[in-house]
Amino acid sequence: MAEMNDGGALGASVGRGEQLRELREKFSRCLSGAASTVVLQCPAGFGRTTLLSEFARYLKHCRATVLRITGTRDEQGISLAGLRQLLDEPALPARVAEPLRTVLAGRRAAGTPDAPVGPAGARAFCLALHDLAGRTPVVIMVDDMQYVDGATLRHLLAAVSFARASPLLLVLTESEHARRDDPALRTLFLQQPNLVRMYLPPLNPQDVAELLNGTLGPTESQRCASAWWAVSGGNPLLLRSLTEDHRAAAVGRTPASCEPRVGEAFVAAVRSLLKRSGPLAEDLFKGLSVLGRAASPELLSLMLDVSRGAVNGGLQALGAIGLVDGCRFRHPLVQSTLLDELAPQVRAALHHRAAELLHRTGGSSPEVAGHLLAAGASVSSAQWAVDVLRCAAEQVLAGDAPLAVRFLQLACGACTDPAHRVEIRLRLAAVLLRLDPCAVEGHLVEPLALLRAGTLPESCAGPLARLLLALGRFDDARGTLHRFDGAGENVPDTADVYRVLNTSLSPPSLTSVAAPPAASAVSLPGRRLRNEPAVLVAEGSLQLLALTEATFEPAATALSALVRGDRSAGIEAWWGSLTGEARGWQTPGWRTILSMIRGEMFLWQGNLHEAVDCAAASLDGVTEEVGSVFAAGALATQILAYTAMGRLSAAARQISRPVRDSVFRSVYGLKYLRARGHYYLATGRAHAALGDFLTAGRLAEQWKVDQPVLLPWSMDAAEAWLRIGEREPAERLIRSQLTRAGGSRVRGAALRMHAAVSEPALRPRTLAQAVAELESSGDRLELARALADLGRAHRALGEFSRAGVITDRAWQMAKECGADALCEAIRPGCLKAYEQSPPDDDRSSPISKLSDSETRVAALAAQGSTNREIAAELYITVSTVEQHLTRVYRKLNIRGRRQLTMNFALSAEHITVAS
Repeated sequence: MAEMNDGGALGASVGRGEQLRELREKFSRCLSGAASTVVLQCPAGFGRTTLLSEFARYLKHCRATVLRITGTRDEQGISLAGLRQLLDEPALPARVAEPLRTVLAGRRAAGTPDAPVGPAGARAFCLALHDLAGRTPVVIMVDDMQYVDGATLRHLLAAVSFARASPLLLVLTESEHARRDDPALRTLFLQQPNLVRMYLPPLNPQDVAELLNGTLGPTESQRCASAWWAVSGGNPLLLRSLTEDHRAAAVGRTPASCEPRVGEAFVAAVRSLLKRSGPLAEDLFKGLSVLGRAASPELLSLMLDVSRGAVNGGLQALGAIGLVDGCRFRHPLVQSTLLDELAPQVRAALHHRAAELLHRTGGSSPEVAGHLLAAGASVSSAQWAVDVLRCAAEQVLAGDAPLAVRFLQLACGACTDPAHRVEIRLRLAAVLLRLDPCAVEGHLVEPLALLRAGTLPESCAGPLARLLLALGRFDDARGTLHRFDGAGENVPDTADVYRVLNTSLSPPSLTSVAAPPAASAVSLPGRRLRNEPAVLVAEGSLQLLALTEATFEPAATALSALVRGDRSAGIEAWWGSLTGEARGWQTPGWRTILSMIRGEMFLWQGNLHEAVDCAAASLDGVTEEVGSVFAAGALATQILAYTAMGRLSAAARQISRPVRDSVFRSVYGLKYLRARGHYYLATGRAHAALGDFLTAGRLAEQWKVDQPVLLPWSMDAAEAWLRIGEREPAERLIRSQLTRAGGSRVRGAALRMHAAVSEPALRPRTLAQAVAELESSGDRLELARALADLGRAHRALGEFSRAGVITDRAWQMAKECGADALCEAIRPGCLKAYEQSPPDDDRSSPISKLSDSETRVAALAAQGSTNREIAAELYITVSTVEQHLTRVYRKLNIRGRRQLTMNFALSAEHITVAS
């Protein structure tokens, strides 16, 4: 075989000096008249061909006649094919070639090329070689003798025996683990005089360092020799291929590391070695590639249906070549590359067989499931396979949720039992909620169809209802639970789902709605489910729950309840805690939902820019945002925020996105309708806005989720009615809202709308009450609206000083919220002037220069109170008031009350006092 295919060309003599010396010694003894036979054994790729070439160059200097025969697979079964190669040797004298040609020609003439050569022909060949050896030393080299036909080897051995006193040396190389199975021929070898067997060992690390010296340099070659040896096993062919890959990686740039790089050349060398090692070696390599870490001689024997002895011998051969270490590959890239090269059908069949064997021999569920996954569509629909996939999904879920999804998807496709399959599908949807909430919706089609048909298993009611809650489909969740009322212990998780439903729908200040007896008996640790305000239940849940798959939905619902329940002060801390835990669980889907809740929180607080950013983060966290339920919730937040910011074109872009009809079966769809309605109001389409608000209200009532804290549609509709000019329906909605329960945010908004339909003289008092409610709610945007209305109410009554101060505060608060549209409505043109004015560090907080007493006096004076009225209000003397005002004027660098009114911004506390 060619030198490049047997580890040659790169440091050919490295690590082979001892074998070269021994061959030279055998040749020297031969010169003294002692014919000898040398059999050189080594694994494939160890450089035996290169060693013969080095020896041949030495013999040329000794003026010996060198004849070469190379065995090949193609000629292995052709009798005397090896001897025919000698006829093409230039070094073969005519006196030897003629007898050989006569023998071969006679066999062809006889028409029996496979018949043995007669004694006369064999004797003539032996005499001719003996005569040649008498004139000059003769060395016959036979490479890969395992592929040389038996007749040729018998003739050569006979010639050595015949010329035992002549300078004739026969050197044969043989692959250590590909020996021919011919007992008679081996007996002939044992009968040979001066027979010597030599073994070509692998290179050791020091040899590797010497070999790499020209490529890496002396320092790096010594440092990296062990790593290169570990990958190649000391096989010269593999080392040369590693060197080629290293050089290829360094073309045009300096390699970042001198560590071995496995590339195309190395993989090609592995292919060559496998092909030369025989079919069993190739099959073993396939089995090792498929079984991976689970590989063992026992499993390989069962998988390949061969004896344990054959497997052990094959593994020893692969280990000797340097491809494996025991049952492990020396480099993982070799395993993955060659496995990918298998035909898909072959690879799938091997993986399925591996799964069966591992399951039968007690392999772990994830290990078995991995092979079933690799088998793909050919996976068995047997119950054991489905059960293994489900069990494996639960075991890997905490560390690798995407892999758990793939296991469950395969189990769902393989399961033939509808009842069993719907359980798997619901579990799959629950796991997908961790990764991509938008992917959940499609997996509920089959369970809902079975529910409508009355064939949904009772065990699926709780999981289905929980997923419907996550999608905001409260009515469907309630309907699912009601279908199985009275089922008792056969319906798991029912109480938990009712608790989540109650927390989601209850007004913040009222007790939870009643659950069925089986559910209402369940309580959180330390808290009863019933007779507790929903906000307190939510806070208690967050304090007690550690984030897990079972607790995420209750925790997210509790967080939403706090957002709606005027508890914004601590929400950021809760959000940070839950997000941190979700990040530790590697659950991007949970983080997406939490970001959406946080965006809603910022929207309720009036922090419009943060609301937009959080909603955008939610949309970034989903793969199918177009038209999905969760995308609609995030879009609703963005549309409301953009509209309040006056960025109507941005809001229009979000509205132009397609939305599925299924969205409007969830509360997220109701929020989307409300957001779109506000956009319509801002663009002068009050009738379209009213249609969206009323549709949202009708669906909320129909689904029994009509809670103002969840969806304040009635105040939205009242505003739309007023825009249209219909006062009576607006008044009905406002009066109805004021009689219902709700937090301070809801009541404050209702009072603001109530003032709009009240007599002008009554509006300041009503709006002052609205301001007081909204100040405690944390909703700064709605507070800014109420303050703006309060300023207009005072102005309408001629109270211009007070109106100016309040309007100033409303404008400043709207500006802080980012509500540019409201700023423009409060004071047209002021926003542009504000943005173009130079910065003034003192302008925004002049009150910081004053003491508390001075601040209280200045606040009342700015509202128009006389010195005597201020003294009576604060229980101080008129002289003290005058002294305070003198210091206020000096600190603020102003001359009197008129400038005080123009420059002093009242705090929320002082507005309340004045009102």
